Amino acid sequence: MGRRIAVLSVFLCCVFVGCGGGKPAEQAKIPQEEIDRKNPVPLNEGSVLDGKQLYGATDCALCHGKDGDGKGLEAKDINMNVHDWRKSQNLDRFTDGELAYLILKGKGRMPAYDGRETPDQVWRLVDYIRAFAVVGKQ
Repeated sequence: MGRRIAVLSVFLCCVFVGCGGGKPAEQAKIPQEEIDRKNPVPLNEGSVLDGKQLYGATDCALCHGKDGDGKGLEAKDINMNVHDWRKSQNLDRFTDGELAYLILKGKGRMPAYDGRETPDQVWRLVDYIRAFAVVGKQ
């Protein structure tokens, strides 16, 4: 009974907050100009800390895990296939532009954050996501 309540609570949270609760994202090919887009926010300790704060303030960890391992409670409970961002080979498959585009436009069950986060905030989230692989190497 307790597990049912926990799952229901997470589901309701997602419905009202974001991950899985928004309109499903369209599965569209990422435009080349977005793939080539460069992150205008310099990667440094400040941008990573800002990204970390944003990651925690939104619902990213519900699916992507607190430490970017792809094992967030929501991902585990509904069998989502979420990348482990601590592994550099997963991050190496994406440019910064692709990551920003996916955050803004969403993909599959991941909702779009366009309008919820500013472009500057999205780039700081990208910096924080990139930091997962650096920490994972240690």
